[in-house]
Amino acid sequence: MLKKPNLIVTALFISGLLNLVGIFFFVWFLQTANHLKHIKREKNVIAHNLALMRGQNRVNDVLSSENVVKSIFISHFDGQEDTFAVLPPRAPKPAEGYDLVVYLHGMGSTFLEPFVSPESQTIAKTICDSRPDIIFASLNYRRAWSWGNDAAISDISQNVRELMQRYPVNRIVIAGTSMGGCTSLTYTALAPDDVKAKIIGAVSSEGAGDLARLFKETKNASIPNALINAFGGRPEAVPDRYAKQSFLPNIGNLKSDMRFAIISASRDTIVPPEFQKDLVDVLEKRKNAARLFEFNGGHGIPPASYYLEGLDFVLNKHRS
Repeated sequence: MLKKPNLIVTALFISGLLNLVGIFFFVWFLQTANHLKHIKREKNVIAHNLALMRGQNRVNDVLSSENVVKSIFISHFDGQEDTFAVLPPRAPKPAEGYDLVVYLHGMGSTFLEPFVSPESQTIAKTICDSRPDIIFASLNYRRAWSWGNDAAISDISQNVRELMQRYPVNRIVIAGTSMGGCTSLTYTALAPDDVKAKIIGAVSSEGAGDLARLFKETKNASIPNALINAFGGRPEAVPDRYAKQSFLPNIGNLKSDMRFAIISASRDTIVPPEFQKDLVDVLEKRKNAARLFEFNGGHGIPPASYYLEGLDFVLNKHRS
């Protein structure tokens, strides 16, 4: 029979052995986890590079296309050089003139967005294939995080006026996604009178009517940082700037006959679906025609068919 000291020594030995085994397996787990993370990182890098290659190829196709007219202009606002692109109409001019769709891209993107996204069937192609009498224009409207600030609004007006000089424009629809969805709404209220006279409404995807509220409620940390950059501070520091560039504080400037197609992602945490539902409620109370188009997904560019359905609603047309 083991003596008590021997029992203690044995217990300590077993305990130490178990600790060593535990440390071994813990170190092995960390090494394995790090190895798996490294493999996952390599896989993500490869996938990202392939996506960039595919995206660059599509961008090159757009820029070299005979159908897309790329225009460089000098901003009247501050002399900065920028770009916009146009898909001219394919059909003969209607008696009353062409309808012009002006697209505003999302944060971090460029005027190329509707020509390359979604990958399956792009926004520009979907709209122009269905409506060959449409002029489709996509604007940079200043920086990739302008959020419809003064420079962006000025550039939009300058680009639209240039298009109105190039083509006999009858009606204008402002469209956009995310940041562009917000700005497309705001522009319908802030456009100068000569442009606003031709605007009949907007197709806004994943937009918000109150940028100060978006600052507080978004789950994406990059949005508040971008808004601070665009407007020069947080909402509590420069409340007038946020109100000036938001749709709802300017809704009284809308024409009564404007129509609004509001596209909403059911699982959006960046610009939550409640924002779009609130927009429809407010517009309907004002007696502006508004319809909510919901799709099952998170934040991003929805299938192009939603933009086409929204455009048909704003144009008050049934698909032919």
